[in-house]
Amino acid sequence: MDIIIPQSPGQMVYMYISARKLLNIGNSAIQDFRCRVYSKEDFIGETEVCKSTVDPDFKQPIPILYKFNKRQKLVFQIIDADQELSSQLVNQNASTSIVGICKQPLSKLMGAKNSISQLNLMRGDQVVGNIIIHVSRKGPQIIGQKQQGPKVTEIKWRWGGVKLLDLDFFSKSDPYAKFYRVNGQQTELIHKTEVIKNNLNPNWMSWETTENEICKFSRNLFVEVKDYDRLGSELIGHVTINYDEIKINKRTEFPLLTTKGKNAGTLKLLELVIIEPQEEQVEIVQEEPKEITFLDYLMGGWQMSLQIGIDFTFSNQPITKPDSLHKVDPHKLNYYQQAIKEIGGGIIAYDYDKQVPVYGFGGTPKLPNYTKNTMDDCFPLNGNKDNPFCNDVQGILQAYTEAVPKIVFSGPTFIANVLKKALEFGQENAKNNTYTVSMILTDGQIEDQDDAIKVLLECQSLPMSIIIIGVGDENFKYMKQFDDPKFLKKHSKNDVNIRDIIQFVSFQDYKNDIEQMSSAVLDQLPRQFMDYMHINNIQPIKMQSVHLSQAYK
Repeated sequence: MDIIIPQSPGQMVYMYISARKLLNIGNSAIQDFRCRVYSKEDFIGETEVCKSTVDPDFKQPIPILYKFNKRQKLVFQIIDADQELSSQLVNQNASTSIVGICKQPLSKLMGAKNSISQLNLMRGDQVVGNIIIHVSRKGPQIIGQKQQGPKVTEIKWRWGGVKLLDLDFFSKSDPYAKFYRVNGQQTELIHKTEVIKNNLNPNWMSWETTENEICKFSRNLFVEVKDYDRLGSELIGHVTINYDEIKINKRTEFPLLTTKGKNAGTLKLLELVIIEPQEEQVEIVQEEPKEITFLDYLMGGWQMSLQIGIDFTFSNQPITKPDSLHKVDPHKLNYYQQAIKEIGGGIIAYDYDKQVPVYGFGGTPKLPNYTKNTMDDCFPLNGNKDNPFCNDVQGILQAYTEAVPKIVFSGPTFIANVLKKALEFGQENAKNNTYTVSMILTDGQIEDQDDAIKVLLECQSLPMSIIIIGVGDENFKYMKQFDDPKFLKKHSKNDVNIRDIIQFVSFQDYKNDIEQMSSAVLDQLPRQFMDYMHINNIQPIKMQSVHLSQAYK
């Protein structure tokens, strides 16, 4: 069976939390603490109360669905439980019980070494302690003791289709399913299965969620089953399911209907495990997840390293013109800056040292310590050819802002030498369990395709991916061929195990919605990463257990 690896629907992970040297904000000599976690305004979960200590190790983890292509900004609050109770009794503002707050995206927590982060807790401008967060695929393990269980109902289920409507003329349909939660007349996608090719009775892979996730607004789920086509998937059938029909009535089969109300086959629940919240759990041991996923490599020590190439050809327009694509406005990021911040930042989160080599091409640099009199198709943006690295997103944006006025826009648009630099980094990074991502930002068609393809064919044999971002209003019709999964195979003399490592997207395709574009781009990286591991039979490194108390320094 030919299975296309799906977009990342999310995997359940658990956040284990400790705190150290917490500040006393109450009247009592010894305080009791708990931790609460929020995502924007949504409540994610809370720990139990740790009594009589300013160095609490909370036993109860906070479960959360992790999605690689989302930032998932989190807020951690350490609460003085005694002060909170006093505030409730006298009807005071509950915020007075907050000892300190820490804000951090889940992506950065996942990308930290050993998935352990030690961060400052802040109360205004004052540091009031430290919080230590360890993210794990394993839920609570309890042997011979009592402990509070998860406060959310966890669900693991697997779905399939039976006798689906065949929409293909020369073969069978390539079905996949999309699950939405229902909010009045609106729906929100919560999961997309993989595509199973040429099969009218598909059994999709299991996935995990929570009742809070699927029933946030109502008890209804809306499901679409579609026939995959790269040029535009076609609806096979749809159905609305009430969750209680599954949980209470044990219903497993749901008829699918076409848009005209005709039978399109059956959606079938093949497996279901529901873990309810419990007041006490005794001698419960959760096994290690058996399916190998991207998370196993990430938590085993694999990193992602970013390299960036930026187009400074004349078609960008000089920065003195109002429509210049490189115009730097202190109040608004241009397209290049947006891509660096959103897409680049999403990748840098998985790099321990966050050092990023950044190059320009297509311009004549007049930088400090690096000046040319003719066009240079690969120059260090910071002017240091021996150390072209910038530190994290802010370092890249600063180097970009300082360099733009010192570059004469020229041409042509050659990217092969920037890709050769990426190849060099990819070869070195491969020795250190690091997956390299090269992001090329360009405003037009490249003019050295043959040379670029030769380098790309070398890149595909390494742990590497290439992202090409189209900036501006140029017609990128020619560039879109790079987004064809078979593009490199067409140019290879030996197409055995030629990986699909290239993505091309343009701001136009997403109506200049950088968050949506970033989500779509990042969504492909785990699949390309896993393709490399599968082809090369590389197993994840088993991470050694690290207790949170040992992580604190």
